[in-house]
Amino acid sequence: MTDQAIFRAAMAQLGSAVCIIATDGDAGRYGITVSAVTSVSDDPPSLIVCVNRASGANAVIKKNQTLCVNVLSSEQQDISHVFASGQVPAGQRFDTGDWTKSALGNPVLADAAAWFDCHVDQTVEYGTHSVLFCKPAHIAVSETANCLIYHGRAYHRIQTYE
Repeated sequence: MTDQAIFRAAMAQLGSAVCIIATDGDAGRYGITVSAVTSVSDDPPSLIVCVNRASGANAVIKKNQTLCVNVLSSEQQDISHVFASGQVPAGQRFDTGDWTKSALGNPVLADAAAWFDCHVDQTVEYGTHSVLFCKPAHIAVSETANCLIYHGRAYHRIQTYE
C-alpha cells in the first residue's frame, strides 16, 4: 500500500459522528455530509469543520461565512446518503428531511442529535481541505436522539448502556 492508502485505512478505524454541514446566504444554499468535525475549545466554544476544496460547498461556505453543523441521529442515515452522494444535485438535497432556518439563516435538520449554528471565524488551507474554525451562535441538543457514527467505512448506531 502507498502512504496515502495506509493513512486512509487507519483513519477508517477512527469512528466519528456523521454531520451535514448546511449553509445559506448570498452565495446560496448548500449542504454536504462530513465526518471531519471536532471541538477546539469550550472557552470560547469553537469547532473545526474540514471541507474538501474540490467540494461545491467550499466556496459557498466561504462566501456565506456561516454554517450549521447538523449532527445526525441514528435514524437519519438515508439523509446522510443524499447529502454525500454526487448523484443528487445540491439544489434538491434539501427535499429530503424536515428543514427549518436558524437565526443565522442556515438550514437546521429536525430531529438531529444536536446542531451548532456558527459563524466562520477563520479559514486555514491545508492539503486538499479548508479547515474552518467556527464559533457557534446557537446550539441545540436532543435529549432522546443517539448520533450516527461512521467507522470502518460503514454507518453504525450508538447503543446506550446503563
